[in-house]
Order: sequence, then structure tokens, then C-alpha cells
Amino acid sequence: MNSRELREIYLSYFEQHGHRRLPSASLIPDDPTLLFTSAGMVQFKDIFWGKAEPRWRRVTTCQKCFRTTDIERVGTTAYHHTFFEMLGNFSFGDYFKEGAIKLAWRFLTQELSLPKERLWVSVYEEDEEAYAIWRDVIGIPEERIVRLGKEHNWWGPVGGQGPCGPDTEIFWDWGEEHACGPDCKGLACDCDRFSEIWNLVFMQYDAGSDGTLRELSRKNIDTGMGLERTTAVLEGVMSDFDTDLFRPICEEIEALAPSRITDHGSRNLIADHVRALVFLIADGVLPGNEKQGYVLRRVLRRAVRAADRLELPPGILTRLVDPVVATLGDVYPEIVERRKLVEQVLTQEERAFRRTLKAGERRLLELLSGLSPGEVLPGEAAFELYDTYGFPLELTQEIAGEQGIHVDREGFEQAMARQRARSRKVTTYEGGATSEEAVAAQATTFLGYETLEAESELLAILNEEGGELAAAGPGEARFVFSATPFYAEAGGQIADTGRIENLSRSGRAEVTDVQKSPQGTLHFVRVIEGEFRPGDRCRLRVDEERRRAIERAHTATHLLHAALRKTLGEHVIQAGSWVGPEELRFDFTHFSALSEEELTEVEQEAFSPVLADIPLVIREMPLEEAKAYGAIAHFEEEYRGKEKVRVVEVPGVSKELCGGTHVRRTGEIGPIVILSEEAVAAGTRRIRALVGGKARGYLASLRDERKALARLLKVPEEEVSQGVARLLAEVAELRKRLEAMEERLAGLQAQELAAGAEEVEGVKLLGAVVEGGPDHAKRLVDLLADRLGRGAVILGTRAGDRAVVVAKVAEEPRLSAGELVRAAAARLGGKGGGRPTFAQGGGPNAAALPQAIQAALKLAREKLK
Repeated sequence: MNSRELREIYLSYFEQHGHRRLPSASLIPDDPTLLFTSAGMVQFKDIFWGKAEPRWRRVTTCQKCFRTTDIERVGTTAYHHTFFEMLGNFSFGDYFKEGAIKLAWRFLTQELSLPKERLWVSVYEEDEEAYAIWRDVIGIPEERIVRLGKEHNWWGPVGGQGPCGPDTEIFWDWGEEHACGPDCKGLACDCDRFSEIWNLVFMQYDAGSDGTLRELSRKNIDTGMGLERTTAVLEGVMSDFDTDLFRPICEEIEALAPSRITDHGSRNLIADHVRALVFLIADGVLPGNEKQGYVLRRVLRRAVRAADRLELPPGILTRLVDPVVATLGDVYPEIVERRKLVEQVLTQEERAFRRTLKAGERRLLELLSGLSPGEVLPGEAAFELYDTYGFPLELTQEIAGEQGIHVDREGFEQAMARQRARSRKVTTYEGGATSEEAVAAQATTFLGYETLEAESELLAILNEEGGELAAAGPGEARFVFSATPFYAEAGGQIADTGRIENLSRSGRAEVTDVQKSPQGTLHFVRVIEGEFRPGDRCRLRVDEERRRAIERAHTATHLLHAALRKTLGEHVIQAGSWVGPEELRFDFTHFSALSEEELTEVEQEAFSPVLADIPLVIREMPLEEAKAYGAIAHFEEEYRGKEKVRVVEVPGVSKELCGGTHVRRTGEIGPIVILSEEAVAAGTRRIRALVGGKARGYLASLRDERKALARLLKVPEEEVSQGVARLLAEVAELRKRLEAMEERLAGLQAQELAAGAEEVEGVKLLGAVVEGGPDHAKRLVDLLADRLGRGAVILGTRAGDRAVVVAKVAEEPRLSAGELVRAAAARLGGKGGGRPTFAQGGGPNAAALPQAIQAALKLAREKLK
């Protein structure tokens, strides 16, 4: 039985026993506390934690998983992996220990026909119930039931409290001949005799923060069978890398190797890591320096290093995408759909890493050359490699380890902490609100979606220090209202500005900024005249022209996001934004710079809905409903726990969770012009754009510049490009002629100067002050040295207000150009130096050039005599 058959038989078996078959969740969970989906239970975490009710009481899945807990062991054992598939069956308050054990035993012994005598089990040492079920109900002899402690047979709780419980594990026995020796610890041993193939977790307790265990009212079952390990058992091979899941990849690696591979550890590491890379990229992870992106980059770099050990050709990872897709593409169609993206990312990242490797490895080898095996590379040195070359600590440890040198990891961490401390910034409200102000502020109702003018009660007045004031006259203050039409800065959209009129007494104020605080909205105001007191009734007016300009830019970011995803692929995700009046910055995940063609296509795709003048649809709904509806949530953790979320939809184009303000119809946006596209971080790009009136003004300025160029070039507007090209060609030709003339002139000048050379002890010496600047002086010094042969030439010239000296020495070991230049530069009030054959220097005292040249000649004469 191969892996494909095992996967289907497992899921069908549990379907037949009342389980709902569900698809695998993404490797990137909808959970900000987790980087990756590392087990089948992750997608059901809220159910296990009692935060959500199960839709089905019995569920079965084949979940793609990713872990790095054992990454250092990948390739050193037959069964450790980063990416793997976990077959699982789950019970939410339905069957418990006996039901789970019976289902598992029946599957192994009847569906898979595994010999009962080759199966062993372990149970938690205090779980008498599970022990009795295995012994009395299933009938396993006591000698094949092993009691182990919490380190082996207990799950959870995550974070020290919450659901947890004992588990029981099922092992395949490869035979006594595979034991590590007479002292083998059996199921608790890490040797080759036993292979764990299934873990049944009994979630029956709720652990308190004090360690006490309370029986859960609804007990759950979470099981996990490793597809790779069980396939190895069924195919009769002791290594997962010899199964049909890995054989095609390993065979391709061996076919590309220049010689027979004996280092199977490196081969297996590459096979494991390339599967992980394909699935991570297909699920939207791109290389970066943080979170999932950092892990992806680390895995890729480990694979490249292993490929180099095997002397595999550059680009090997991209070539291994084929066997991965051939093996798993029919089960996980996303790797087929995103294959091109995977190959592009792998190709670009491998090239970038090889550039980093060359520079960083040279520096590391320099550092290691001064150390002997057994010595320690200082943590500061390792941090320099990380900080300057992007060289990962793990790679430094690997390379140093190959020479028997240890790395001071603690020193590295200390250096890293010092850097973080230097760069750490205290987060405050941009307008300067203090924590006291935030506490003093009261909850404020936002009216700005419906209106830009409203009457509201002034609840509190705060000063710059956060203290409450009884009144505010002309000057700066912070106002808190019961309700406001002013939008507080959030989600990349800048705050509204406007005016406040006091209706209770004479008073006018300008709103310069609006910021959110934990308990309300702070209006940063400048009182122009009159007075304000808490309890006053005020009229609040938002600057409508400015708000409408901001709305145009904000809706344009949604259109740009949709256009980028359509043009580049669904891996594009918003990574940040800044939305101002008719201008915007939009940061997004992507692995390379956009070509001119791609930028043009994005701009056209974003502008197309504007021409269609589509009415926007804005509605509120629960988060899960919004996600099911297809709305994109860029920073989902911001929305968790909210009863309702706001979905902004441009029908047929875009659906996003967004709390910002928007146009009513896309036609209000006007032109969209992309100004630039650039990198802002690893794996993150930034687009700057203008919309509306500013975009029209920008286009008008380009038109005016084109008209001006046409007039200067004396060509029609439509021929400006050709006119510039002709002009540049003429300039290039004239420059070429000028250089030729300068060469001839320099030759003549050199001939004239050479006539004045003196000879000392058979060596020609020549010094002079020349016009033409440093480049001309260097050209002359070369010509003169060639003409004079054995000798030294020292020339001085001006570069603006400064003096420059160049010297060249040919075929004379007694003289050094560096020494001659230093002697001259000292007279000029400066410094200089270089090689014995050529040197350059200078100083601010240009008037002393003749004396400086004579000082150098005097030194030369002394050296020769």
C-alpha cells in the first residue's frame, strides 16, 4: 500500500464511522499566537478551548503541517521532518478513550492488516483506564503495554493553563535486531527498533494557572497519525525517505549530482526542505526577516548549504519543484496553481543568498582563520556577520562547527539585545497624547460615516500634561466629545481636520489632529477665540474638501490591492499603508521589483473600475461570516473579539475588512497615477500614487514639461523622445571627439614637460604644476611615466579651492610614490598616500603647490643619493 492509498483509506474509514471529512487548513493559521499549523488539531483549537461550538461532533482530516522544533535533526534520522502530513480523527464531546482506541486498533489490524504482535502501545503511567482498555478490551499482552511519564504521554496545556490530558501512543516494532543494545529503553528509546505511528490524545482536564486539574464537562479526542512513518511501515522500509513520498525527489537529486551520493543526510535534508518550501510559498509565505518569512528563508538557506555540500548545480531547488508537484499536486492543487510563483521565489532567493554567502563566508573564514578547533568565535563577531551580511547565526554555527569551533551564542544574543535597545522607540500617539490622557478620555461615538457636521457635548478638556482643565481659552488643548464626525487616525488613514464652534458661549477652535485612545477619541485643537468649558454644546465641522480627497485615496488603495493580486498573484497581501488627501503609499508582500509592464498593467486594472463608476457596498457582519463572504482581512487580530466587522466592497473587484472612510462610487476617485515602486524591506514592496485632482495636476505638469522640451528641441511634441535620443547621440559623439583632443593635447604637453626632467643617479625626476584638474593630471602622469621609463613623476593641480598631488614611480625600488605624496601634502596642509608605484593626496593650501612639488623632488633626490 502506498501513501496515496493510505491517505484515502484512512479518511474513508472514518467517514464510514460517522466522521465528517474536512479539507486541510492552510499552513498559516488564522491565529496570531501561532506561526504555523503544526498539528491536525490547530484548525479546531477554538472548539477544544471551548470558545466555539462544533458544527460536527466527529471530524477526520489529512492536515499538512510544518514544524521547526526538530529542524536540526532533519537528515540525521530516518523520520524527522519540517513538512509532513498528519492523518487525524477528532471527537468533540462524542466518543472518548474506549471509542478512540477501538477505532484505531480496528483500522491498523483490519484495514491495514498489520500483524497485532508487531504493535506496542504506551500509556500515561497514572492512566489506569487506558491501560485497562488496551489489556482487557483490545487484548494486548501486558508486556507490550508500557507505562511512561508526563514527558512521553501527556499533552498540554499550551501556555501553562487550559485543556490538557494523557495520551496513548501506538508503535510499530521493527524487531529486536534493530535495538540499540541490551540497555535499550524500549518505547522510551530513540533507536531504530520502534517507530511511533499514532498518538491518541485524551483531552479530559482543564489545568488552572496554579497547576490544579479540573475534569472537563465535555471531553474531546485529538489523534494524529504520521502519514510518512505509517507509509514506511506499509512499504516495508525503515526510512521515510525510501517511501513513495520522497523517492522521486531523492532520485532527482541523485540524478543531478556530479558523482554518486554517499552523504544521504544532506540528500534527505534537501528532499524534506524543498517540500516545505513549495508548500509554504504556495500558502502565501514569502522570504523575509521576521515571523514566517524568516523561517522560510532559514529553511531555504539550509537546503542551499546542503546542496553545496553535495556539489549540486545552482538552481537545484527550482528543479526539484517538479517531483514535489508530481507526488502531491493531485492531493493539494494549490501547489499546482502556484507553481510558477514557487519557482520564481526559489530562483530569486537562492541567487540572493549565494551573493550573501560569498561576502559573509569570506568574512567568517577570516575570523575563523585565527582560531583553532575547540576555541570559541565571539558572539560580537557572529552578530557582525548577521547585522552586516544578513548571515544567519545558524549558518555561522554550521560553518564554524565544521572546523570544530564553537560560537558564543549568549554573546550573540546580548549583542542583538543591545541593538534592539538602541533602535527601540517608545510608541506614543502622534499628536502627543499621554497615557493619562487616554485614561481620562471617555468613549466617543463616531458619526463620520453618515455626516461631516454634528452637534455634541464637550465632556472633558485636557492640557498637554494630561490634567483636566475647567476651561480652555486661546491656545492648545485636547477635547473629548460624546460623539464626533471627525475620523481618528487608524488603518493607515490620516485624521480629519476642521473647526469647532461653541454653541453655549462664544468660542471657536481649529481641529489639527484626532487620535484614538483606549477609552475614547482625543481632538487636538487650537482655540482661536473665546472660551470652552466641559458641558458646552458644540458644533463640529469636518473639512469636507480634505475628507473627500482622503476618501478618494483610501478607496484607491483597495483598487490597487485588487489590481496587484490580479496581476502578480494572490500571494500579494497588504503590509501597511498611508492614506492622505489624494495621495497614498501602499506596502505589499512581493518577492521582486515590478517591471514597467507590470506597473502599467496594475495602473490600468486599478483605473478600470473608476471608469465603470461602480457604487460601493458597505455592510457590517460577524468576522466568520465576512471571511466566508470572501472579505480580505489584512490584520485579522485587530478584528478578533468584535461582535461585528465592517466590509467595504467594490462589487466584482474587491472585498475588504476596513474601518476607514470611502467614496460612494468609484467614479469619484478620478485618475490614478503610480509615481514609484520600491523595496522597503525584505519581501515587502511599496507603491506611491496620486489620485483625483493631484493626479490630474501631475499629468498636467508632465504635459507642460513635454511642451517645453519640444520647444527646446525644436520638434513636434510627439517626437520629443526621438529628439532627446538624437541630442544625446550628438553629445556622445562630441564627448568622444573632446576626449580624443584631450589625449592629443596631453601627449603634446607630456612631450613638453618631459624635456624638463632631471636625472639623478640614473633615475629621471620630473615635477610640475599643471592646469586641467585631477583627471588630467592622472592622465599626464601616466603618459610621462611611460615616456621617461625608470623614474618618478610628481604633478600638482587644483580641484576648486583645494590642491591635489599625484605621483607615479616606475622601475625604481628606492622611491615610493606614497612617501613623495605625503611630503608634498604636508606643505599643502593635508594628507596623502597610496602604493609605492602610485599615490594621491592634497590639502587646502593651493597657493603652496610649487613649494609642495619641490619638497617631493627634494625627498626623491635625497633617497636616490
